[in-house]
Amino acid sequence: MGKIKKETKKLIINLFVVLVVLSIVLYFSLKDNFDEIIRYISSMNIYLFLIAVLLYILYRILIGVSCYYMVRINNEKISLLKSIQISLIILFFHGITPFSGGGQPMEIYYIHKEGIGKTKSVNIVLQNFIIFQSALVIISIFAVIYNQIFNLFPSDSFMRKLVMLGFIVNFVVLLISFVLSFGKRINKFISNKGIDLLNKFKIVKNKEKTKDRFNNFINRFHDNAFLLIKQKKKVIFLLVLNIIALVISYTTAYFVALGMGINSVNLLEVIVITTYVMMIGSFVPIPGGSGGLEFGFMYFFGYYISGGILNAIMLIWRFVSYYLPMIIGALALIMYRKKEKRCV
Repeated sequence: MGKIKKETKKLIINLFVVLVVLSIVLYFSLKDNFDEIIRYISSMNIYLFLIAVLLYILYRILIGVSCYYMVRINNEKISLLKSIQISLIILFFHGITPFSGGGQPMEIYYIHKEGIGKTKSVNIVLQNFIIFQSALVIISIFAVIYNQIFNLFPSDSFMRKLVMLGFIVNFVVLLISFVLSFGKRINKFISNKGIDLLNKFKIVKNKEKTKDRFNNFINRFHDNAFLLIKQKKKVIFLLVLNIIALVISYTTAYFVALGMGINSVNLLEVIVITTYVMMIGSFVPIPGGSGGLEFGFMYFFGYYISGGILNAIMLIWRFVSYYLPMIIGALALIMYRKKEKRCV
């Protein structure tokens, strides 16, 4: 009961932070040109808005499909619809936690609830995350090279450092994920040293028994991880699938801009610009990368769009790519729990 209250309290705090940040973003976005921005938003082409929404949902469906195939690679079973539902559910937890850190633990939890063992569930989520993060890094490299060739933005040392920092964060996260998945000796060393430390503080009582349990888990975990190496064609397929999914999600800003009559930037440029925006948002420790993503969007798209219409596009883009997905994730979670109660 105490654990449930603690989790509920944490959830309320995270939602409060999201609402506070949203209020700040809205204030600074609307304070100078309120009437003009509202006029642009109300003039948005509803069909192009719906295309942007559907594209983002398609992105999450493809991520769910990726998880479905990763489950099968690990010789386990889950229905495709259930995998997609879990992909939608974790949108909510991604959205309310710093660095989107709550998504993967909840994904492990819900995959485990589908009858898959804990070790396999951790493996599936971590392996799928490695594929996703690899796709993210590949797209980031492409965007940086494209910008170097076509010079989309003037050279700015401060922004270049921010983008570089974002790229480094994503690359380091990928390296850490690889180590966790394949570095058996390193994991055992860290695990054993951690248990020794906890034993000194009397947190862990039976040191040797705890070490044996963790080492057995690590052995099973790494045996499962190496299944990925043996299935190179399937891994390449999942990598391409994740790249396509990310590219689709990065096109939403294009259709939002088009819906307001802006065609000064082409689709490929929007994908590159959005990649830069996402790199800046990757190291912002506020739920949804709020503040950093809005700043990056206004800066990079500001070279192609100006005035109140830029604020309007940014607000709708954030609604499509962040606030609406959180609502969809919450609804998917409610539906999952309702069905779970009926089955009890």
